[in-house]
Amino acid sequence: MDQMTDDASKPDPIVQEIRFEYTPVLPDILNHLNASLLVTTYQAGKLLVLGTSGKQMKVSLVNYEQPMGIGVDTDRIAIGSKRQIHFLVAAHETATGLSPVGTYDGCFVPRSSFSTGAIHGHDLAWGRDGLWVVNTLFSCLCTLHDGFSFVPRWRPRFITELIDQDRCHLNGLAMVHGVPRFVTVLAESNEPAGWRPTKATSGAIIDVASGETVARGLSMPHSPRLHGNRFWVLNSGRGALSMVDLPSGKVETVEQFPGYTRGLTFSGQFAFVGLSKIRETAVFGGVPIAEHRENLKCGVAVFDMASGRSVAAFQFLTGVSEIFAVEIVPNLACPYIPGSASESNDRDVWIVPSPQMAPPKNEPTLPIYARPLSHSVANVPDLIQRGQWAHRQGRLTDAATHLEEAVDRLRAAVTMADDKPRKAKLASALVDLGNLRQDQQLPLDALALYEEALIFDPECLAARQNLGYLCANRGDCEAAMSHYEELVRLAPTPLNQLLLATTLPVVYESSDALARWRERQLGVLRGMVASDIHVEAVERPLPTSFYWAYQGANDREVMTARGRIIQGVVATLQLDAASLQRRRQARADGRWRIGLVSAYLRDHTIGRLNVGRVEKLDRRQFHLSLLGPYRKEDAIQKRFVAAVDRFAPLPPDLETARKLLLEWDLDLLLFPDVGMDPLVSTLAFSRVAPVQCATWGHPDTTGSSTIDYFLSSELLEGANAQSHYTETLVLGKRLGVWYERPQVGALNSLATALGLSPDRHWYVCPQTTFKFHPDFDTILAKILSEDPAGELLVMSGNTANWTTLLRNRWEQTLGKDVNRVRFLSPLPRPDFLRLLAIAPVVLDPLPFGGGNSSYEALGVGTPVVTCPSEFLRGRITQALYRAMDLDGDNSLVVATSDEYVAQSVRLASDPSYRRTCSENIRSRSSSLFENLDEVRSPGQRSELSANL
Repeated sequence: MDQMTDDASKPDPIVQEIRFEYTPVLPDILNHLNASLLVTTYQAGKLLVLGTSGKQMKVSLVNYEQPMGIGVDTDRIAIGSKRQIHFLVAAHETATGLSPVGTYDGCFVPRSSFSTGAIHGHDLAWGRDGLWVVNTLFSCLCTLHDGFSFVPRWRPRFITELIDQDRCHLNGLAMVHGVPRFVTVLAESNEPAGWRPTKATSGAIIDVASGETVARGLSMPHSPRLHGNRFWVLNSGRGALSMVDLPSGKVETVEQFPGYTRGLTFSGQFAFVGLSKIRETAVFGGVPIAEHRENLKCGVAVFDMASGRSVAAFQFLTGVSEIFAVEIVPNLACPYIPGSASESNDRDVWIVPSPQMAPPKNEPTLPIYARPLSHSVANVPDLIQRGQWAHRQGRLTDAATHLEEAVDRLRAAVTMADDKPRKAKLASALVDLGNLRQDQQLPLDALALYEEALIFDPECLAARQNLGYLCANRGDCEAAMSHYEELVRLAPTPLNQLLLATTLPVVYESSDALARWRERQLGVLRGMVASDIHVEAVERPLPTSFYWAYQGANDREVMTARGRIIQGVVATLQLDAASLQRRRQARADGRWRIGLVSAYLRDHTIGRLNVGRVEKLDRRQFHLSLLGPYRKEDAIQKRFVAAVDRFAPLPPDLETARKLLLEWDLDLLLFPDVGMDPLVSTLAFSRVAPVQCATWGHPDTTGSSTIDYFLSSELLEGANAQSHYTETLVLGKRLGVWYERPQVGALNSLATALGLSPDRHWYVCPQTTFKFHPDFDTILAKILSEDPAGELLVMSGNTANWTTLLRNRWEQTLGKDVNRVRFLSPLPRPDFLRLLAIAPVVLDPLPFGGGNSSYEALGVGTPVVTCPSEFLRGRITQALYRAMDLDGDNSLVVATSDEYVAQSVRLASDPSYRRTCSENIRSRSSSLFENLDEVRSPGQRSELSANL
């Protein structure tokens, strides 16, 4: 699309007309992200605002004098210009009245400007101390204060004085939990403009905290960013987007662009990279990209981190040749942002207090400036106590305020020369803040805090435990084992030994590595059993057995060992059959008292599989009580609460949960997903009801002596299935799931938004990373080998490192075909269902297959190829076909890997065959969806009584 801007500013007669074009997919991407872009153009004197309104691109250019850095916060924006920093604040309530009406969904209005002088401010970033500015002229990081042009806060150790000589061209800033962490320089020079002669190869990345250089040899680096547990940087002189391995300093080029790269921001699976043409000056002489000067472009490139390729672009054709900063504005598709230059004729927007309000007090605008820090530690215990209390109540923002201040004060007051108790107090506070960061979904921040705690107190057990957990959770199991082994050395408690035995990789390097890990950890469990070591499941939740199930083996020995190690509380209850029968007959309403306990009966796989079952169960026969999560905005959780006779939120501690369940006087307690949530899984090792059952939300045996039965189905289990369970296996005739048929919206724009090419065959395997067993790689490799047009679509991992680990393995097992694997960022459920609906085929992984996703795929008529394994966890998709009577000859239930490949390739490449399979599924799927017979029958209670 080649367009001219309707720039509202008065044209400068010496400025070339601005013309631009963009790829058609760009507005789809921005609309999908519900975000907009801000881009500064420096020499052109324009701020570019890219947004979408009604799914159409909205392009605005407003005036700022040589705009440079941009800092975006939730309710404020800072824009650096030649001599000032301009501050705009959110006034979104005014957006609806702006013309054209209905165009804008947000508005930022100018409130103040701060004069810094021409300090050549590059990156801007909001942090706990207000706005941080990279002061390139004075080679320092600074904040702002009313009394000064700027407040120097840090400079590289090789810069010996604060002077306006641009000695190293300090330019980029990466923040970590609100404080500066890394910067980029063009050279480690202490001479005036000393970076110029060596700029092509002397670029470096510096750790602000330590002052150490962590990477060297870059060419004019800019825009360092920490995103998705990875460190990114623009190797600008090479026109590259790069990743840096911080421990080794190794720089890896991820993508090469036709432009000088400067300005980087992220949203979802996309990186937005600023591209510039370069001026014919000595500044750019000698850098590698200068050799291609005539072919360089100016604009913004969109790089899809999931697929590893560029998918969209915005390009200036004339009028703009240099991009400076690129920043995302989340949750606003089309904000109105006015300019600041005096000749601008942007419309005015006013925000004023209501006449009914009392006159506002004059107060300093502290959020902009550096806040004073008290070094007093007198009230630190009170701050920590308040923070802990707010954290327990779920008030995470309040908790952060108190704990951050406590940590700041202790950091300022405690040194390495202090005695051990003082350093231990700081370590403890760092652990509290790290725990909070975990609940704020900031694992990298938490990791850094726990590591800092160990610097001050190497024997801090809580920091060591949490580091082990975080390392294991991000897939670095060797590091996790190292922490747990040190933990056992420092405190060889039964719990710490169980932590050591529980650690398993998320992604295995190979089948041999999987076998080694299984034998290694099973050996730890056997040793604990032989030594008669017991862990009490009384006070605190214990680590779960979650990842064992994904190894594809019979876990009965593993879970039996765990069951002998973990000792819960057994209440004194009458458990013989006659007593149970009298108990049930004595109920005034004649109904059985059934309880459910789960942390996932909400908008989650477990919730979607169970909500219909709970709503449709015959209430004349059963009284239902639920101990589950409580989330005010969760529609599925609200349905659970409305459907049961009694609901209580899951308590944070085991004792309260046990007491509550005993008070409910249940006949039967059902655990839908033992092995997932630590508290619920630990509770399963205690006796709180006469009969306790598990079922296949997490399809593995529990090992608990207090779980009496495992409820499954004849459709799910194979021969000799009882040998897989420590519980008595009870097989129903049906699956017992009342599942709503998924509803799919319009399909036409999703493929475009995801950058999917219509001439490719999409093999969709929408499973979480840990379901990709190394043995499944052989099948995937054969599919891609036999179908040159094939493209494998999988979901990115919960952490970026999971994706990296899986991709690294696939580079070995899939070879060059790994380039046809697309990692997609997590999708909202409507988009996920649309992805399944446009997929020619869905691949069911083995030996642990899909469950909820297979219901969803079959519900939208998409064929799923499956090869059932020996165990329940790999037989759910087959059970769905059995329930539809579609598991006979020539079905999509195959017996060998060759049949799996053949069926998959045929479905992807033969539209006629695919339509036939889809029509068969649609015509027979009524038995799977909204089928009351699945959860209700006249003799249901009698059947249950006969089996239990």
